[in-house]
Amino acid sequence: MKHPRLFACLVAIVLASTVPATSVLAAEGDAGTAAPVQQALEELGLYRGPITGQFDQATGDAILALHKAAGTERTREWSDDDWLSVQALASIGFDIPDRPDEPNRVEIDLYRQLMFLVEDQQVVAVSPIVSGRGDTYQTLGHASGGSHTPVGDFTIVRHVDGWRHAALGNIYRPWYFVGGYAIHGGRVAHPQPASHGCVRVPMADMDWLEGHLEIGMPVHVWVGQEPAAIGAYRLEHVAAGESYALR
Repeated sequence: MKHPRLFACLVAIVLASTVPATSVLAAEGDAGTAAPVQQALEELGLYRGPITGQFDQATGDAILALHKAAGTERTREWSDDDWLSVQALASIGFDIPDRPDEPNRVEIDLYRQLMFLVEDQQVVAVSPIVSGRGDTYQTLGHASGGSHTPVGDFTIVRHVDGWRHAALGNIYRPWYFVGGYAIHGGRVAHPQPASHGCVRVPMADMDWLEGHLEIGMPVHVWVGQEPAAIGAYRLEHVAAGESYALR
């Protein structure tokens, strides 16, 4: 990500000066408390809305994406512990394949349930996704019944700007990357796979992506793994904090 060390310093300043000692829950209607959270998530590419200071739907979706990226409990609730995940991601970045010949592309990790938009080889946006309900994190979709999201290397081939009335229901602004499988907007971002096989992202993210996706853009769908580096970072810094407190 952009200037990770500078951002880590920013997070430390925010932690020291603005974050309360008790946990803050991301409940709709909590006004004036979410601004530092929204700013931090925006820097990571997880949040693209206005800085309202409210824990609204878009902020909850961004918190869910943070938890998916960090390998923590997949909720929409914010707690002080999440600042450590923010620092870890700012320092380490997002673990996605390096593709030097494709500076602009879409990367979809079915394990973490995240979609990464890459522009000029930089991750500029991360969205929580909902993939096929038959997908699992341990296999390429061989373990349970239901619909699966295809894994492989694809290209965006078709787009409908608006609602499309499909056989399995209405889908919002679909970008098709293979057959009838598309990236499209959905009203609810789930922690786990739950779609018929398409890749659903939050409606607000789909609107934002309208100006960034295009026909011919590469789409790579793969199954990653638990973000071990983020977990190790968290454990190291928690242990260091405890050691300092005991002095």
